[in-house]
Amino acid sequence: MNRRWNATAMAKLATAAALCIGTMVAVGGCASPTYSDYRPGISQFVPGDAGLQSRDLVDMTDKLAADLLKIPEIANNPNKVIIQVTSIRNQTSTPWQNDQIYLARMRVLLSKYAGDRIAFTLPPQQLAQLQQETLGSSAGGFEQSSRGAAPSSGRLLPQYALTGVFFDLPNAATTYYLCEFQLADIRTGQIIWDRKYEVRTLNLY
Repeated sequence: MNRRWNATAMAKLATAAALCIGTMVAVGGCASPTYSDYRPGISQFVPGDAGLQSRDLVDMTDKLAADLLKIPEIANNPNKVIIQVTSIRNQTSTPWQNDQIYLARMRVLLSKYAGDRIAFTLPPQQLAQLQQETLGSSAGGFEQSSRGAAPSSGRLLPQYALTGVFFDLPNAATTYYLCEFQLADIRTGQIIWDRKYEVRTLNLY
């Protein structure tokens, strides 16, 4: 009789303990935060976010960088192509905190997968400031031996400019984004590559 009571009591206690632990875990009493709680995946949409997100950035730059490498001016060029990254013009209805991140990721991808075919140059103002800060008075005599270098200054002259412009069409529930990227011949102004990325987002704010 005592053994039976003891077995029954132990079973009830075990069931109660399991229910208690399950309840505590469900309400977060015992659960420790995981890495994903603080570092959601780049391709994961987070509730409460609106507009262009990290997944859009990754998708558009992956797609457009691969497409850019296929154009004849790069794919069939026996020499290394010199590109200057300029800027993204924001023609959307909302201000940005950082528009350069889109072209920055494009540059990183192109350098990684086509570093033997493409070289990037700094904008003139940024280059001049960097040379002044690091070389001081000797900046004017700095020489760089490379294809396309300017004879007087030694600066590597870009052949093409990579730029872009973003538009949006906001409505009550959604916003449509048109993101355009261009590669232009600096000497002639001709746009030799022009591609778009478009996406429609929910207005959750």
